[in-house]
Amino acid sequence: PPPADAHDDIKPADRLWDAVKTIVIADAVMSLDNVIAIAGAAEQADPSHRIALVIFGLVVSVPIIVWGSTLVLKLLDRFPVVVAAGAGLLGWIAGGLIVHDPVGDRWPVLDTPAAVYGASAAGALFVMAAGYALRRR
Repeated sequence: PPPADAHDDIKPADRLWDAVKTIVIADAVMSLDNVIAIAGAAEQADPSHRIALVIFGLVVSVPIIVWGSTLVLKLLDRFPVVVAAGAGLLGWIAGGLIVHDPVGDRWPVLDTPAAVYGASAAGALFVMAAGYALRRR
């Protein structure tokens, strides 16, 4: 029998196409977000300078985004621990957000620093443990 991790039935072209589609969609969403942020920042300027500021913002920010994403990909390839650290940070933030949710207002114990740090640490540990378990599968 083939080993449990055999990949003979995976079509590389399909996987590559899925990856390309994901990257294109993510790029489009980030670009739209960037345009909205630049337009929002230019809104505060004098009306006669707004279009020039939007164009300047795009000319400056697009290369920075492209260069930055390339740098991040190289960093992730070279230091995979950065992925785990990023996941832990997201879990930490999520744990803190859960404690600060308005639903918990009726429990005063959640308003203590110990509860915030405990929930944040639990969130970080949960996300990192889940990632470790999924990676071992």
